[in-house]
Amino acid sequence: MDTYLSQLYDTNHVPSDTELLEIEHLLAPHSVRLSQLEKDLKEAETKVATLKKEREDVLRVMKPLKALSSLIRRFPREVMELIFMYSAPGAPTLSICHAPLVLLRVCRSWREIALTTPQLWKSVDISLPPHLFPIPVPSSSPKIQQRVAVFVEQIDRWIERSENCPLSVTLRGSPFNSATIPKIISSLEVHSNRWESVDFDASLWPGLPLLSIDPDSLPTLQHLRFSSSSFSYPFGGQVRPGFINGIFSAPQLKTLHLQVSHSFRRYLTIPINWTNLTRLSFESIHTYAPYPPSSDDPTTASDMLPILNQCRSLRILSLLLRPRLNLLPAGPGTQITVPSLEALNIMGCRYQIHFLLLSIETPSIREVQYGPSSNPSPPQASPLLALKLADPLTSFLRRYGHQMEVLSINLPSVSKEDFGSWLECTPGLKQLTLGSPPHFGFIPPPIPMYTEGFGEASLDDSCIESLTPKQDQPYLCPKLKIFRSTLKSRLSGDTILAFLEARIFSTDDRSRIEEVVIHELSYDFPFGEKTDEEDERLKRIREAGVRLSFKKTFYYNNPAITVAIPAGIGGPGYGVDFGFF
Repeated sequence: MDTYLSQLYDTNHVPSDTELLEIEHLLAPHSVRLSQLEKDLKEAETKVATLKKEREDVLRVMKPLKALSSLIRRFPREVMELIFMYSAPGAPTLSICHAPLVLLRVCRSWREIALTTPQLWKSVDISLPPHLFPIPVPSSSPKIQQRVAVFVEQIDRWIERSENCPLSVTLRGSPFNSATIPKIISSLEVHSNRWESVDFDASLWPGLPLLSIDPDSLPTLQHLRFSSSSFSYPFGGQVRPGFINGIFSAPQLKTLHLQVSHSFRRYLTIPINWTNLTRLSFESIHTYAPYPPSSDDPTTASDMLPILNQCRSLRILSLLLRPRLNLLPAGPGTQITVPSLEALNIMGCRYQIHFLLLSIETPSIREVQYGPSSNPSPPQASPLLALKLADPLTSFLRRYGHQMEVLSINLPSVSKEDFGSWLECTPGLKQLTLGSPPHFGFIPPPIPMYTEGFGEASLDDSCIESLTPKQDQPYLCPKLKIFRSTLKSRLSGDTILAFLEARIFSTDDRSRIEEVVIHELSYDFPFGEKTDEEDERLKRIREAGVRLSFKKTFYYNNPAITVAIPAGIGGPGYGVDFGFF
């Protein structure tokens, strides 16, 4: 209601007696209406409270009836078993917060199904909990002994529930629990005839467990990962050949992954059935050190050739070769053939890599992940002095590029000449990764490299244009499906859009792109942020089902910062997972 009093609102005016009477007259009808509203609200609140109580009574009656008729009660047992198996993590632990143990705490029916589904219990990660080895309390105390007994009993029950299923065991420990280990090992050795895979961190298990194991007692063991951060283990003075000749000599071993702190040269003398292996991985922690320990004897490419010559069934190989500049090869060694090798992940010393690639024939190769390190320069007299980081790969692709489908190049920068020559050699390439690749399994992070020109952008418009289909004109990699890059890039939005549109809406289905990931972009790149421009210009691309990821770097000129493509973008794609198993 507009009156002359409205002009006085929000002022410091002091009303007169006449104005006070006028204000009282104006408030009268509103006071009556307010009283009525408060009365109605009170009645409504009483009604709402009554309805809520009635609703709770109805829900109380409905709840058991709905539970009785729920869909999950009607699932066949076979379906419930599959749900339970998919709910378990890859390596189930002894935690009651995760499947399968948490399934025992839901209801009687679930408990019965879980306890009688052996597949739920065929894998276990035995990581010793801290309460079994508190440092201030001696392990011989009755309290600790009681905890150990309960823990071992839990492991026994777990393994018994697996019945006759093949077992996958992960062994983790601590240097403070030597009293616990023999009891756990004894429980596991009873079932060694069912071991299918073993992931064994030897450096954290004092002494040498599994010494008494006999290769004949491991008829089903196919996958072995052995790691040790101790320099002398397991070749120290306490070693007896039983351990080495045991678990490493399993007759059906197909996957071997060695991750040790010292040279794996001494492992090459173990009587392993090399001809039976399909996956082989050698990693040395000191590969990432500029100079290896003086007491260590690095494994060279020459040492690997006799082993690879025996690996007639090998399909996947991952090698980290350390520098040994005092024994650089002068040229290729005796040519050997690895007939079944399909995927090769090779990192480390570029001189050793060059020697190895020149010395092997790989007629079945289809994937290469290449990550050389920037090693100290060889002696001045060495013919390898002028060898560049890109040279070993270039030489290899000239021989086998025509059959390559997946190529991952972990270099700090790439010249346009190398980029063009690599792709000209690989016309059937389906997946190309430049820079740090996704990390899977136990593959370590890329080796940091610092070279001249590292801060300069090595991926520019000309590189993308060479991959862009053009009418009646040749272009590189017509079958490319996945393109990933974390190289320093200087690209324009128009070039990227032209590349995407030509690759997606082409009449040739072979050239249709599925995923484009480009990180380490410059600040002025139009995409990479959630902006209207990006959403609008890329909307048609995304609707076509293409996976896109554009990111700018916060440290564009800092060579010490490296960014890896997250594995969740597309996983291994058309390649293999070089991780364990």
